[in-house]
Amino acid sequence: MELKTAIVTGASSGIGFAISKMLSEEGYKVYGIGRVFPEDSDFFEKKISLDVRDTDTLLQKVSEIKPVDLLVNAAGSAYYGLAESITPEQISEMCRTDFEAPVILTSSLIPRLKETKGMVINIASVTSTRINTHGAVYGALKAGLRSYSRSLFEEVRKTGIRVVTVCPDLTADTKLYRNADFTPADEDGCFLLPEDTAECVRDIINMREGSVVTEVEVRPQFNRIAKKKN
Repeated sequence: MELKTAIVTGASSGIGFAISKMLSEEGYKVYGIGRVFPEDSDFFEKKISLDVRDTDTLLQKVSEIKPVDLLVNAAGSAYYGLAESITPEQISEMCRTDFEAPVILTSSLIPRLKETKGMVINIASVTSTRINTHGAVYGALKAGLRSYSRSLFEEVRKTGIRVVTVCPDLTADTKLYRNADFTPADEDGCFLLPEDTAECVRDIINMREGSVVTEVEVRPQFNRIAKKKN
């Protein structure tokens, strides 16, 4: 039997990497899109090194992948602080990475996903569902991605395509907080691991055909952050 094919953005680290590894374990041929891949990544069918903001190259590379059974949009960029402190360059980077790239990529792949009755999984954030002081732009963009996912599902469900939004909370071992002055607290139960979200995705892709969870939050038991040490 021919293996299913998955495309994963943000696949070189964090949640995207964990999802890619899980999909390989599930028997998928995984085409990972990221920047710099770690050495322990031989499970990829192909590693595609690029910035998802390079739209022309992104679309050219994915045009070579057929068929497509699953698209996971996991690439992300975040800058934190008061809204007045976020620069135009930072806003542009977040807009293009967190919203523009996944929407463009998804739209381009819908015809191929219709052929396979495939699935789109958009990795949003719990910030997409609430007020976010010190993270207004990031939260707004993830809310936009969540809204897009909800509307897209209604558009394409009659074709057999499933569209799912996964909203993880504070996650350790990712690069998402590299520009923040905080990190998840290091006590047990105060953070997720990338593998936690990957296991959630495993459950989603293995649901009975004809059923779909369209949205899910993944959260640590406790809600604590820690200030970064200077």
